[in-house]
Amino acid sequence: MNKPFHLMTPAERTVARIAQNRAIAEKVGENKNPQPPARSTGDYIRATPEERGKLGSMIRKVPS
Repeated sequence: MNKPFHLMTPAERTVARIAQNRAIAEKVGENKNPQPPARSTGDYIRATPEERGKLGSMIRKVPS
């Protein structure tokens, strides 16, 4: 719709909000990757807990 939100009727607002929510849900659904890749890739390292321990902690302490 080309109308500003404050000029829409309540029914038009509802339709616009539903369309907006659907677009957001579809966008989020595209990025979902339910399973990690079977092998290591450039973006993802598949390792055992022991191997991850050797890489170091992901938590970094900030000097204060």
